Amino acid sequence: MRILHLTSLYQPEQVGGAELMVETLVRTQGGFGHQVGVACLSRRAAAPDESDGSTVYRIGHGTPFHVLDWSGHGRFDRLRYKLATQWDGRTLAAMAAAVRDFRPDVVNTHSMSELTPRLWPMLRRLGVPIVHTLHDFTSLCTNGAMMRHGRACAAQHAKCRLYAVLHRFCQRPVDAVVGVGEDILARHLAAGFFAGVPAGLRQVIWNPIETGAPPAPRALPAGGITFGYLGRIEPAKGVDVLLDACRRLPAAGWRLRIAGRAADGLDRYERRAAGLPVSFDGFVARDAFLDALDCLVVPPVWPEAFGRTVAEAYARDVPVIGTATGGIAEQIGGDCPGWLVPPGDPAALAAAMARVVADPGLLPTGLGNAPAVRAAIRPEVVAARYLDLYRTLLAREPALAGGSRPHAHPAS
Repeated sequence: MRILHLTSLYQPEQVGGAELMVETLVRTQGGFGHQVGVACLSRRAAAPDESDGSTVYRIGHGTPFHVLDWSGHGRFDRLRYKLATQWDGRTLAAMAAAVRDFRPDVVNTHSMSELTPRLWPMLRRLGVPIVHTLHDFTSLCTNGAMMRHGRACAAQHAKCRLYAVLHRFCQRPVDAVVGVGEDILARHLAAGFFAGVPAGLRQVIWNPIETGAPPAPRALPAGGITFGYLGRIEPAKGVDVLLDACRRLPAAGWRLRIAGRAADGLDRYERRAAGLPVSFDGFVARDAFLDALDCLVVPPVWPEAFGRTVAEAYARDVPVIGTATGGIAEQIGGDCPGWLVPPGDPAALAAAMARVVADPGLLPTGLGNAPAVRAAIRPEVVAARYLDLYRTLLAREPALAGGSRPHAHPAS
């Protein structure tokens, strides 16, 4: 099978879990013997190259600046960028050229945060079956996170409904849709997106994560609990809430290690943590960091679609306290009482952390759903599920297109 992935960013230019997911999926599908390509934005356009056995089309960008330079631009430039993204004809033409060159059996589109939604009608015109993977809320929300002024949004605001008009119109050609969590798929369906996609072609597939060798069995901590946070340091991720929760913890018996980078600098977070047993570790080796923890805290305010760090912690037998929203809640599960707290509630988060400080023997109870998560995130399992979805779609394509839709190649 010839599979082309279209994505906003791709390694080495990446910012988060969506790019890591695409990279792992591409590599694993290629390992199964399929011909896999990637078309992505980049700082500079370049000729197609081979990377890990896949063909990569780095097409440049048609916006006023590259997204990785976002923090260096003011409000007016950012508005220009958002408008340019919606109607980016240069990127549309470059993506179309990549599709024609690669001649895929199926195209899998990913995060549309930096891509024009006009890609989907373009793919329909080229006669290519389309699978879309939902990584974020770009089609529903101007910031892609369904949050405003530090709080999660219960529904779309008027500005976001206006912004979503083009996405709503352009999403009609999508033939199959995957949510990286149940919540993100349900929210899009409730908003009227992907209504034409048959139920059998709407699926939830968690992200693939490559994990190292399992750690040695853990002993209960004797010198106090080491909590950890891993990821981008920003309000949407709940770092402010976490530090406020720490103010409510006992004076002794715990410490917190925060690993990751803050786009706008650490000063405000260091001030918030002043006087607390909190360290900022910067960039770390993931597994070594997790192995040094007794408990990971994942406190996002927004309804995070998947929550990669939860799965990464479970792969290292580290229990997780997380917010009861989106993919975080789905992974921790309802069978682990006390390990889920309301988003944006420092008092509830502090109470959950204090339980563990008072009784470290509770730590193993936070791993109830870990075996199921570990099994579902294995890259070969995830890649096989996507391949099954592609085959199902290709088998029914004549019916979907009234028998007139051309295929670039027969499925294999």
